[in-house]
Amino acid sequence: MIIIGITGSIGMGKTTVSKMFRVLKIPVFDSDKKVKEILERNYDVIEKISKIWPESVSINQKQKKIKKEVLSNKIFENKNERKKLEKIIHPLVKKERKSFLKKFEEYFVVGLDIPLLYETGMDKGCDYIFLVHTTKKNQKKRVLKRKNMTEKKFDLINNSQWNFEKKKKEKPFIINTSFGKLVTFIIILFYLSKIKYRGK
Repeated sequence: MIIIGITGSIGMGKTTVSKMFRVLKIPVFDSDKKVKEILERNYDVIEKISKIWPESVSINQKQKKIKKEVLSNKIFENKNERKKLEKIIHPLVKKERKSFLKKFEEYFVVGLDIPLLYETGMDKGCDYIFLVHTTKKNQKKRVLKRKNMTEKKFDLINNSQWNFEKKKKEKPFIINTSFGKLVTFIIILFYLSKIKYRGK
């Protein structure tokens, strides 16, 4: 099995690239989606969060629910708070990722969509890295369209991740999403063909 890590900063186009992998029948593990599921459905996690950040949890009909906007503002404004949440969430995501790899171990290629791939050292477990990238202008335009997103929050999220130049030094395959979906798809096909050629 070849493991391809899909990464890039917020708004670069990772979701689009992951969708294209799935069109090609390549299974993809979506880390952000898994985190969302954990925050919505894992009651142990919700309980832990309610004790650490009570203001980020609401109680409706005796059921606790994460106020994601409040929680995200809190963790991106303070690195130490972010580390606390990562300690709660990351082991559960890691467990889910291992299950995913086990489930699809017979496949030739699988993808791992992990925004903080380099920051968490997960690149070491991948055979190849697809670094998704676009211009700063495109990135900002895409991100500011998102619900509840502000320039301040955009900057905080961006600053919590490695910049493009630092990631580029790790010699990933760069997927430029600046020229539309067709060009992005062609770039993906090109790199996938190189992977097969190299016999990995």
